[in-house]
Amino acid sequence: MICIHQLILILLSTFIVVTKCEDPEVTLPYGKIRGVYTKTIRYRKPFYAFLQVPYAAPPVGKLRFMAPGTNSNLPVLVYIYGGAFIHGSLWFGTLQPQNPIEKDVIVVLLNYRIGPLGFLSTEDDVIQGNMGLKDQLFVLKWVNENIHLFGGDANKVTLMGQSAGAASVTYHILSPQSKGLFRAAVAESASALCTWAYQRNARQTAYGLAVEIDSNFGTNRSSAELLEFLQSVDVSKIDGTADKYKEFAPVIESLHPDAFITEPMYETIKTGNINKVPLLIGYCSEEQIFHANDMANWKKFIEKNYRNPKNLVNQDMNVQDMATKETIGEQIQNVYTTDSLADEPGKAIQFSSDNTYVRPVIRFAELQSWLTDVFLYQFSYHGIIGNNNATVDGVPGRVAHAEDVRYFWTYFKNYSEFPEEDVRTVDRYLGLITNFIKYLNPTPEHEEIFENILWPKLTSSEMQYLDIDKSLMVKQHPREFSYQKWVDIYNQYATGTLITY
Repeated sequence: MICIHQLILILLSTFIVVTKCEDPEVTLPYGKIRGVYTKTIRYRKPFYAFLQVPYAAPPVGKLRFMAPGTNSNLPVLVYIYGGAFIHGSLWFGTLQPQNPIEKDVIVVLLNYRIGPLGFLSTEDDVIQGNMGLKDQLFVLKWVNENIHLFGGDANKVTLMGQSAGAASVTYHILSPQSKGLFRAAVAESASALCTWAYQRNARQTAYGLAVEIDSNFGTNRSSAELLEFLQSVDVSKIDGTADKYKEFAPVIESLHPDAFITEPMYETIKTGNINKVPLLIGYCSEEQIFHANDMANWKKFIEKNYRNPKNLVNQDMNVQDMATKETIGEQIQNVYTTDSLADEPGKAIQFSSDNTYVRPVIRFAELQSWLTDVFLYQFSYHGIIGNNNATVDGVPGRVAHAEDVRYFWTYFKNYSEFPEEDVRTVDRYLGLITNFIKYLNPTPEHEEIFENILWPKLTSSEMQYLDIDKSLMVKQHPREFSYQKWVDIYNQYATGTLITY
């Protein structure tokens, strides 16, 4: 089993003084840790990797479902992996952080609890929930206190993540617990406004998990009894049962000193009660295009789920009347086609891309642009490095969820084997993000690699964004064929307090 409360530090070798390059050692307040000396693949730049650095006591036994316990000035990147809050782990062995290291950035990769161990909640003070987010918070505090020992500047920390990691990043923007722990944020393909990034009916799910483990566990038992039961069973039983429950995600907690999120996310950012840090955020040109790789199953899915227009209406709109819901569903369908989405697999992919990722990303960016500098992008470059050949008639976008990640981290030993445009896109995407990490601006000056463009800040009136393709181009009105229509539908029909979007 993965030791959850560990992180990986990656830093340049020139910023720690050691007696032997092979055995770098750093003394922390609680003891010494030893790293390994190596070099980057592309430019052979030396760096140290400190692997499996403990940042808190392991969450076992009585600590299960509890919150975590407690030279130069290089900028620091703290990265949170994705996986829908139920999958994923550190992946230093396959996806390496050498590209940003070559840009003189210290990289911190963290582990955090996922699935029920990270996000089970009884919706009260017994199992409060959000343990995974609190693990991330603990790492941010650890970095703030210790990164100077590795040559990093605690005042130059950027928090970055993809998918559920990006949703996590934006949760930290919303949480007062994270105030002052990072100065900038990068979110790839998600935000806290994604409907899947919020767990509804958490208490019901928690008891359902317990009953799945032991059918004799009564659902009328108290939260304290549930906690005692879950802490006593073998963790493999929890892990083995969790696959039947995909709902685990962050929750809105009751008020208590350790609460991470206590207010609806949409209302929090709309009222401006956030950590006001610059944000670079974006999405891939057709996030769900990968469904085209298995068109037979995709057609079965949309027949089951999209034939009835009422199913297109998100729960977060708080619409109960069935006639109204059908009207809304028909309007949503008409954004993409005059026919049924169940008969238009390509249009259904566009709907799914918008509904799952793109709409909540753009909306979060738009709302935050009223409060801080925001840089919005669409990643449109389709290349070999992206490792995706899915295509479908009527859908111009070719870039699927997580393809942009492959142009930032180091996936390959020999980039000379790839087309020149692929390698140029790696250098561009990497350069834009590391510039933002260093200068809080992805294009602080005209540079040839960026075709001398200056990436403008997003404004709600102009809605400017950078389209990252074979060429870089500043455009207006992202997802122009659908986004504003979605906003109009929400404005007209959504009722009550919005949580997601």
